Amino acid sequence: MSQSLKSLILCVHAHQPVGNFDNVIEEAYEKSYRPFFEVLEKHPSILFSCHFSGSLMDWLLEKKPEFIEKLKKLHGHGQLEFLGGGYYEPIYGVIPRQDLAGQIEMMRKVLASLFGEYPKGAWLTERVWDPDLVKPLRKANVEYTILDDLHLERGGVPAPVTGFYQAKQDAVTLDLFASLKDLRYLVPFRKPEETIEFIRTHHLKERDAFVFADDLEKFGLWPSTHHWVYKEGWLDQFFTLLEKDKTIKLYTFSGFRRAFSPKGAVKVSHASYSEMMEWSGGHFYNFFKKYPESQYMRDRMLGVSRALAQARRGMRVKEHEDAQRALYRAQCNCSYWHGVFGGLYLHHLRSAVFENLIRAERILSRMRGRAASSRPPFQIENLKSGMRWKVSQKDTAAFFNPRYGAALEEWDYLPLSVNLMCNLRRHREVYHETVLAKTAPPKEGRALSIHEMLGSKEENLEKHLHYDVVRRLSFLDHFFEEPVGLENFYKSLYDESGDFLEGPYQKKPGAAGRRELCFERKGFVSLHRKKHPLRLTKRVLPKGSAGLKVRYDLKNESRVPLDFVFGVEFNFSIGTDHPAAGLAQNGVKQWVFHDTWRGLRIRLRSKEAVDLLAVPVETVSESESGLERTYQELGVLLQRSFSLKPGQVKSNTFELEVC
Repeated sequence: MSQSLKSLILCVHAHQPVGNFDNVIEEAYEKSYRPFFEVLEKHPSILFSCHFSGSLMDWLLEKKPEFIEKLKKLHGHGQLEFLGGGYYEPIYGVIPRQDLAGQIEMMRKVLASLFGEYPKGAWLTERVWDPDLVKPLRKANVEYTILDDLHLERGGVPAPVTGFYQAKQDAVTLDLFASLKDLRYLVPFRKPEETIEFIRTHHLKERDAFVFADDLEKFGLWPSTHHWVYKEGWLDQFFTLLEKDKTIKLYTFSGFRRAFSPKGAVKVSHASYSEMMEWSGGHFYNFFKKYPESQYMRDRMLGVSRALAQARRGMRVKEHEDAQRALYRAQCNCSYWHGVFGGLYLHHLRSAVFENLIRAERILSRMRGRAASSRPPFQIENLKSGMRWKVSQKDTAAFFNPRYGAALEEWDYLPLSVNLMCNLRRHREVYHETVLAKTAPPKEGRALSIHEMLGSKEENLEKHLHYDVVRRLSFLDHFFEEPVGLENFYKSLYDESGDFLEGPYQKKPGAAGRRELCFERKGFVSLHRKKHPLRLTKRVLPKGSAGLKVRYDLKNESRVPLDFVFGVEFNFSIGTDHPAAGLAQNGVKQWVFHDTWRGLRIRLRSKEAVDLLAVPVETVSESESGLERTYQELGVLLQRSFSLKPGQVKSNTFELEVC
C-alpha cells in the first residue's frame, strides 16, 4: 500500500433496551435506522461494519421485515459486515460465563440464518472491557472486538491508536481494534470536509487504520441530528466525499484483518469510554455500590441463572429455551447503570428485568411442580444463606431482607409476572449541582461538559430535588417522637428515633404448628435524647393466594414508660391517580390503591386505626433530551402513637394483598 493511502474502518451500533416502548423504537427507526441505510444503499462503494442488538433485531424481524431484506441485500453486495455479541446486550463481565457464551452463540445462529455467515467479531457492550474476557470470547468463537482508543492508550499504545493489536490471556489471543475519540466527536457533528481533512493530515503506515465505531442513533435520533444528517444532507455529502477521495481506502474489520497483521501485543486493564468512566467513578462495577437497586437486580439475575443451570437436565427442551431467553432478556445492560444513556431511572426498563426473571422462575416452578408429589400453598425458602427469605404463594412471591430492617424488597404478582415494588430511591447525583446553580454560563476558554450541554425539560426542577436516606422498600419500621407531616414525608425530612430502619433482624423459629416467617430485633428508641431498649418482632403469614399478613409485636424492655409514634412504610411501583401533592387521612383501617398501569388493586389493611400518608416519589435525572422529572413509585406511611409501660407488649397486624 502506498504511504499516501489512508485506511478507514466505519462501524455503527444500534440498540434498543428490552422493555422499551414501541413508539420510542419506532421513532428511532424512522429518524435514524431507516434513513441511514437508505442513504448507504445509494453509495455502493461505501463499506460498513454494523451491529444490531438482539432486542432490536427481534423488533425489526417482527415489525420491519422489509428493513431486514434491505440489510440482506447490502450484505449480499459485500457492503456490510455484521458483528455478533451478547444477544440481549449484556455487560460481558457482569453475567455468568455460561450465559455470555450462550448469548453470543444465540447471536451467531441468528446472524447465520439471516445472512448466511457467522460473525467473526463481537460488539463489546458499552465498551466495558475486562482483561479476563479474552479466553471466554475466543472460546465463544469471537476473533476480534472494538474498544476505545483510551483503553489502548492506557495500555501503552501511543496516540493516535490505529490498526489492531492483540490481547493475551494464558496463550490465548484476541484482536482489539480501537474507536478513535476524535472521529466520534467529528462524526456527524462537524462538516463532512473536516472529517476528511482530519484523516488526510495524519501520516498512516501500512498496518495503520483509523476506526470510527459509534451509535447509529447519533445519525438522526440525537437532538437536532435528524435535520442535520438527512434534511441538510450531511450523510450523503460525507459518503460522496469518501467516494471521490482517492487517498482513503475503506475496509470492514474482517477485510482489514485479512489484509494486515496485528501491530503488536497490548495489556488492557478494566476500562470503558471516557464518559462512562466519569459516570461510574472510574470503574463500571461502582454502579452496583452506588445503586443498591442495581445490585439487587444483579443478585436476582445471578440467582435465576444458577437455578436454571442446576435444573437444566430435568427440563424439557422448549421449557429450557423459553426460560433461558427470559433470563438473557433480564441481562440487558441498560437498567443496571445510569449516565446520560443508562436506564436505571426508567421504571419500565427496570420492570422489564423483573418481568423476565419472574417468567424464568415460573417456568422453573412448573418443572419442579411436576417433580414433586405435592407442594404446600405457602412456601418459605432460604436464599443466599439467610441473607434473603422468599415467601411463595399461588399468585405472589415476597422477598424479605433480614439484614436490612427485615424489609420487603420485592413483591411479585405472578399472573402478570410483575414486581409491584420495583422501586428506586432518590439518589444525589453530581449534575444536580448544575440544577441548583441554575446552569451558570461557562467561563471563557472552557468547553461545556456533557452535563452542562443538557437543558431541562421543565422549569423549576430544583424544587423537586429531594433525597431519600434509606431504600424505598416496604414494611420499613420507623420510630418518631412526633407524627410526621405530609410535606416532610414527601421530602424525607424527618428525625428517626429508632435504629430499626436499616438494622439487621434475627431470623427466629415460627410459632408451633404454623407456617410463618419470623424476624426479631432488639434495638433502641431515642426519646428526649435518651436511648431505651425495645424489642420488635415481625411474623409473616399467608393471606389468601395473593396476600400477606404481618404481625408486629413491640415490647418495652426499658425500666420507664415509653411514648412514641410507630410508622410502617410501604412503597408501590404502580400508576396512581392520587393528587401530585399527596394524600393524608386519619383514622384509617383500610385503603385500596388503584394501579392505573395494569388495572390492579392493592388493598392495605391495619387491625388498629392508623394515620395514612401517601405521596408520589419522583426523581430528577439526566437523559439524552435533558434533565427530567420521572415518577417512580407511590410512598405510603401508616403511623400510630404508642404508649408502653416497662415490659409491656403491644401489637398490630397489617394485611397486604392484590385484589
